[in-house]
Amino acid sequence: MKDFLKKILRPSYLKVTLGIIIMHLLVMAYNPAFVRNLEMKFYDLMFQLRGPRNPGPEVAIIAIDDRSLKAIGRWPWSRRQITRLMEVLQQADAKIIGFDIIFAEKEEETGVGLLHRLEQEMGRRSWKSPELQQWIDREYQSIDPDSDLAQRFKESDRVVLGYYFQGLETRQTAPGAFSLQISKDIIKSSTYDLVRWSSAQCIPSWLITAQGVEVNLPRLTRAAAETGYFNAVPDADGSIRSVPLVIRYQEDLYAPLALSILQRYLGNPLLQLVISEGGVNGIRLGRHQIPVDEHGRFRVNFRGPARTFPYYAFVDVVDGKIPPETFRDKIVLIGASAVGIYDIRVTPFSSIYPGVEVHANVIDNILRQDYLWAPTGLINPAALALVALSLVACLLLPKVRAWFGLVLFITLALSYFSIDCFLFANNNIYLQVIYPLNCLAVVYVALGLMRFLAEEAERKRIKAAFQNYVAPDVVNIMLQHPEKLHLGGEKREMTVMFSDIRGFTTLSERMEPEELVALLHSYLNPMTEIVFKHNGTMDKYIGDAIMAIYGAPLALPKHADQACQTALEMVEALSGLWEGWRAQGWPELRIGIGINSGSMTVGNMGSQRLFDYTVIGDNVNLASRLEGLNKYYGTAILVSEATQRLLQDSFILREVDRVRVKGKKAPVSIFELRGQGQPQGVEAELLQTFQAGLAAFRQQQWTTATDHWHNCLRLVPDDGPAQLLLKRTQSLAQQPPPPDWDGTATLTEK
Repeated sequence: MKDFLKKILRPSYLKVTLGIIIMHLLVMAYNPAFVRNLEMKFYDLMFQLRGPRNPGPEVAIIAIDDRSLKAIGRWPWSRRQITRLMEVLQQADAKIIGFDIIFAEKEEETGVGLLHRLEQEMGRRSWKSPELQQWIDREYQSIDPDSDLAQRFKESDRVVLGYYFQGLETRQTAPGAFSLQISKDIIKSSTYDLVRWSSAQCIPSWLITAQGVEVNLPRLTRAAAETGYFNAVPDADGSIRSVPLVIRYQEDLYAPLALSILQRYLGNPLLQLVISEGGVNGIRLGRHQIPVDEHGRFRVNFRGPARTFPYYAFVDVVDGKIPPETFRDKIVLIGASAVGIYDIRVTPFSSIYPGVEVHANVIDNILRQDYLWAPTGLINPAALALVALSLVACLLLPKVRAWFGLVLFITLALSYFSIDCFLFANNNIYLQVIYPLNCLAVVYVALGLMRFLAEEAERKRIKAAFQNYVAPDVVNIMLQHPEKLHLGGEKREMTVMFSDIRGFTTLSERMEPEELVALLHSYLNPMTEIVFKHNGTMDKYIGDAIMAIYGAPLALPKHADQACQTALEMVEALSGLWEGWRAQGWPELRIGIGINSGSMTVGNMGSQRLFDYTVIGDNVNLASRLEGLNKYYGTAILVSEATQRLLQDSFILREVDRVRVKGKKAPVSIFELRGQGQPQGVEAELLQTFQAGLAAFRQQQWTTATDHWHNCLRLVPDDGPAQLLLKRTQSLAQQPPPPDWDGTATLTEK
């Protein structure tokens, strides 16, 4: 059980990634405010990257702009100016006229006050004259701007007036927060035609609720064909990204100005609202299904920056500078664009955006059925992308280098963002950016940290495992490039070297143990340094013997050369030690070295508790045999023909024989390694003579071969190979070999 828990709790790339994914999904489900605020900025960026789109031709805007204010005077204007505009639009046959302004207060001209005082005086004096009263009534109508404007509204039967709710809340609050409360009959025309509650448990607090309302003059409201509120609720950063399509006030549910205009424009189809326990389910206007969130908010697909829709200055319209056909069969929205009137909004495209154009965007979105879809919560494509991106990173990051991991992270992030931009621009789909990219970034950092810690642990393990076996420079390379290191068993082309002290067993019997250990230390220390100098790996000490390998754990392109250089320097260094040994009364040691190259199995060998990094195989055994043959041939260094073929530098080699060693059937040519460079003088003559003798020997020309061996011994009297082959030649001359003899010597001892 304990081992099982350890296995479960042991960290891995996948476990850490899954933990990060789950954490992000939980936060995604909660969706805290600070993340929402940051996500809004990416949402705005999508609009700016997508750029503006051309709206439909149905909507035109008549703007109360700075030029109109300069020509007519400061706001508010006399209602007679609005009446003039109504006359123009009626003549132009505009289909719907929507007002994004409120006519909340009566307008009285000077004559109205005089008539009012005349009526009061007539009542005080009890003057009763029907003719005079009729005259007063006619004068009231002729000089009352509100009455005249109301008459225009009624005659046109195409006016939709806007009004404004106060004290909006996304949850129900106690009434009475606002003192301005009026009869809801005045705005009753803007309620939904049909509201369907899916169950009795539906929660009204999902709906945006108003505590008060500011409306137009009752006579103007009654004269208008429809009404609708023009509230636009900004997000936490003050920007308008959505508008409420339903607001609850005194138990009734009301539609906005844009929907009231559209309903009138489309011929008064049924306006329906469906509410469930989870909030608003949907809004339907005739055949148009309008998507909203649970609070009834509609996400506006803004067509572009301010003035994307056609704008006409109020003063130009009333002065007749705009052709009447411009507004024929159009939805004409009238609102302020002058900054000083304070109907300026912040949108994804601009920080100065007339509120009237927000309504134009909503109308155009619904007419085109061009809606944005921005799913949230756990069941949405962004959550799936979060999981997919993180798992892809988990799969690939541990397998690549750090710099490529950074490239991979940037590629995945840019790919997701590019896909998001493409979907937004072409399919009106916005996928959340923050959660998937943040999860990907956390996975990248976490896996990078895990990989760094794992590599540090691996470096420590490598250093602990090899600092006593290879040169410090090799250890540093292994630490810098652990990917070059393979500690498991593998086949590899490499070179192995064995060295052994001649007569060490007899020597150990004659010397005191303390002296013997001191002698070995003085011998092994410089020999080990020579191995390290040529990037060899000290495989093991076998008593007085040294086993070194070249080409593992790091691959060496010139492993054969480095082994041969090591052997030559070891022999030279040994002669340098003799003087110090003689001073201490120690004997002059001699060594034999065997070198072979080829395919060998290298890796950690042993049990789970105790193991060594070493090599095994026939080629290792051959190197050991060659080391032992030095006693037979009287040489110091013997190398195989496999090593001889791999040498790239210039070495002085002499082929001494072709032998069949114990345990191997195939004969092997062996070479004596005598030095580096080119042979000169006696050395060159010796090699030439010996080669000629070896050729005659293999051709069974015994007399010629004998002469060559004698010549070799005259040049170097103690030449071991010449002495050995001279004896063998003389023996074969007396007792010739069989007909199938090929000049190979078969050795029966190791």
